[in-house]
Amino acid sequence: MKKFTLLLLLSASILHSYSQQLFTLRLEPSTLTAAPAVHSGAFGTYNNKWFFVGGRKNGLHGFQPPFAFPTNGANDMIYVVDPVADQSWSASTSTLPDYIREPVTSSNMQYYLNDSILYMVGGYGWKDSLQDFVTWPTLTAVNMNSLVNAIINSQSIDSLFRQISDSTLAICGAHLQKMDSTYYLVFGHRFDGIYNRTDTAGFFVQTYSNEIRKFQIVDDGVNLSINNYTAIRDTGNFRRRDYNLVPFYDPFRGEGLLAFSGVFQKHTNLPYLTPIEIFKDTVIVRNDFNQNLSQYHSAVCLLYDSINYLQHNLFFGGMSMYYVDTLTQQTVTDSLVPFVQTISDVARDLDMNYHEIDAGIKMPALLGTNAYFFYDLNIPVCRKHFVNLNALPPHQRLGYIVGGIESPELNISITDPSLSFASTRVFEVYLDTIATAIKEINNDVLSFFCYPNPSREKVEVVFELKKTETVKIELLDMKGSLVKEICNQSFNSGKQKLLLNIFDYSKGVYNCVITVNGNRKSIRLQKE
Repeated sequence: MKKFTLLLLLSASILHSYSQQLFTLRLEPSTLTAAPAVHSGAFGTYNNKWFFVGGRKNGLHGFQPPFAFPTNGANDMIYVVDPVADQSWSASTSTLPDYIREPVTSSNMQYYLNDSILYMVGGYGWKDSLQDFVTWPTLTAVNMNSLVNAIINSQSIDSLFRQISDSTLAICGAHLQKMDSTYYLVFGHRFDGIYNRTDTAGFFVQTYSNEIRKFQIVDDGVNLSINNYTAIRDTGNFRRRDYNLVPFYDPFRGEGLLAFSGVFQKHTNLPYLTPIEIFKDTVIVRNDFNQNLSQYHSAVCLLYDSINYLQHNLFFGGMSMYYVDTLTQQTVTDSLVPFVQTISDVARDLDMNYHEIDAGIKMPALLGTNAYFFYDLNIPVCRKHFVNLNALPPHQRLGYIVGGIESPELNISITDPSLSFASTRVFEVYLDTIATAIKEINNDVLSFFCYPNPSREKVEVVFELKKTETVKIELLDMKGSLVKEICNQSFNSGKQKLLLNIFDYSKGVYNCVITVNGNRKSIRLQKE
């Protein structure tokens, strides 16, 4: 398989420019056959073995009942995999009591492995007693040493789970992380009822948390509780779900969490693009940067240069509103947020600036959405969470991409979601040698969108500039012909709003295209 390049930033002269060294990555199909075809559940590594709990074993969820989340698509098995021996074991959850079984077979739960204890929070799934879907208000704990040994030795798992209920934990599509003794339940939403994209009859109730919820878990091995609960609320920036949250380290502020993208913005059905830095004492919304190439939960690998304090976040496939056209090298958009083959890196340098780099080649198919990344068992690490770039040999396997959703088309959400499926493929990711070329994604234009969209009459065209620039905005029909030049003039730095009247235009779909410094971004605009 063809190699691709990614950028390794060095700290020399970073104030207004940065030095660069390039490394090469390589994706190879793995010979492993023991990994299950699942996605959107809890996973991790314990005692050199992989485990998978909950999630889904079909593809993308449907958009109309009864096909939205068919109950036979729930993963009702717990899997343990030895990646060295290529051997797997499994246990059915069918013998567990319903109050345990239903939450641990849910999808998009939040989870954290604390030493040997796996904590699972919330998740969306079917409740037999209600004959309906709910987001579970539960915290479930299981000792992984006992669970893994029981599964490998074909012993009962029924007595191994402990659980409490608390309405503040009724969240799905979020993440659970830990800093010091405090757990962070970050963003997400509560979704109760049967999903229906065209809901007009109250099939479901959806409430975004808009919060970072902080608490401690008190666990003596028998009794389980949470205390010291607090929440940070921001209805403008925290309204996110199905995103990527990773640990990160700032040499000045210390340990933190980094939230990338997510869906959907409050006033428009588009993903967020700005990352959010979460520290113990503050939260920083980075409005000076847009992550263009990955906006949905995907397989992620973290690399750290501990000499130069540079973190690389590698995103493999997934879903994105933007992608780089392989022929024109222009950043183009699909506001339906399709499946993509993109592999990208968001690197944060010592000056706390972000850089997004397109890898140059793609995933071998439309893969990566809700997939799992397992680090190589022998990988050198630093600061607990990161591959130590300074300690890698010339050729090193970073890890494995496992499971996730595989789609035959970009936008099956508007054709037939059942065409997608849980991927059976496993890929090994290697870091190899020095390479020679990069494609850094332009960030001259931030937060470009049209609102309301769809619209019958007036539309606000919103964008933000880092500095004074000449901006051209055009409205094109779907054949690429110019309908109207909205502007072609200089704008100062900061957020800008233009009013566009489309009342006299024909119904249909248009492209609103912004061009700055030769770089183009576009949004699909629907006239009703």
